Amino acid sequence: MFKPREGSVRMKSFRSATSSPLRLFESVKLELAILLGLVIAVALVVWRIDAPHWFELLVLAVTGAGAGGWLTWRTHRVAVISHDEPN
Repeated sequence: MFKPREGSVRMKSFRSATSSPLRLFESVKLELAILLGLVIAVALVVWRIDAPHWFELLVLAVTGAGAGGWLTWRTHRVAVISHDEPN
């Protein structure tokens, strides 16, 4: 059996709830991955449809601005919550 040495420091688990005050940003990272997938899907759809260029650019701009705005808002909310949370 593995027995820790006397006087050794016990390591916390990487997934421990108290491992980092930045654990609240995990949800933002998940949303980033989802939004990247959404933007790539929209780009592929725009690439395949036969629409005027101005419409394609408008769809891509609205999608990008919406995804960027959502991530900015969520990151700000999480930052405020993590700042208000006691260590």
